[in-house]
Parts: sequence; structure tokens; C-alpha cells
Amino acid sequence: MWGSTLSHEVGSPARVERGDLPRFRDLRVVGQIGFGYILVDELLAAWIVDQHVAHERALLDKLADPEDGQMPTIQSLLVPEVVKLPPRDAAEATDSLEELSVYGFEVGPLGKDSFRIQGVIITLAECGDAAGGFREAVSAMRGTAPGMSREERILATIACHSAVKLGDKLSYEEMKALIKE
Repeated sequence: MWGSTLSHEVGSPARVERGDLPRFRDLRVVGQIGFGYILVDELLAAWIVDQHVAHERALLDKLADPEDGQMPTIQSLLVPEVVKLPPRDAAEATDSLEELSVYGFEVGPLGKDSFRIQGVIITLAECGDAAGGFREAVSAMRGTAPGMSREERILATIACHSAVKLGDKLSYEEMKALIKE
């Protein structure tokens, strides 16, 4: 979590306060630690940023409040993926195909418990596991989480599934872009 700000008064010593994000222009990405954390340098502090959590947060912010008012671009799959769901999840998915399309899933029924995924939002397509993202989104639809609406659960699931993972090696440019986001 971010936690320091600098006092900007001329001649006053800098002070560290918890809770505020530093300005991006004051940060310098140093590198990656253990293929899971990004080391960031600031004038009076060093930050260790969990790359999965940071990317998940950035994706969730984009999904929950897109700049142009639209969901991200849908990517058609070159080869549609077929997913077989347990009966309870299959019933939920069948009843919710229209709602799932709002979240970027181009999916149609294929038999009693199976579905054909023809397209997903680009973040899921890029992670290469459209089927896993679909399974988790359907599961989130019937799940419960204190203080979270159904929409929030689904968007959080999509963001988590789409985010870089622990063990993913990031280039310096990818790290800078993630910290900027």
C-alpha cells in the first residue's frame, strides 16, 4: 500500500504521512524483486509494490469506471473455447447469458452444461485463459461477499483473473506503465 507524502513547503523538512499516494513524477522504478514485486524509489522512501495487487486495482478501476463510459474492447477468440460447468453453475450461466455479455463475454450454450466462448474483454484474452475467467465470473455471480454488489464481485473477479501474477517477469517498460496506472 502506498503511504507517504512529502511536505512541499520551501525550507521545511520533508515529512512522511500514511495514506496518500506519491506523485508519479517523484517516483523511479528500480526493478523487479522475485518476479512478484516492483521496487520503486522516491526521494525519502522506497516502495515495494505487489505487482498482482497493483495490476488488479488498475484493471478494476478501469472496469468499474471506464473513461469513455464503455467496457473494454471485446477480443474475438481465434479458436472458440468450450467450457463444461457443474450443473449449478451451468444453470446460473444459462439464466445470465445476457448479463454476462455486459461484462464482455460472448458466450452461447452448447448442450446442457457446456458453453462456447467466442470472445472476451481484451484483458482476459491477453492473459490467455478465457475459460478460467468465465468459470470464475459465473461462480462470482452466485457468490456472496460482505459489502459487495453482484456487479462488484464480477468485476473484481475479472480484474483478478486478468492481472499479472506472482512469477510473471515484467519488462522495465511494463513495470513503469503499471506503476503509472
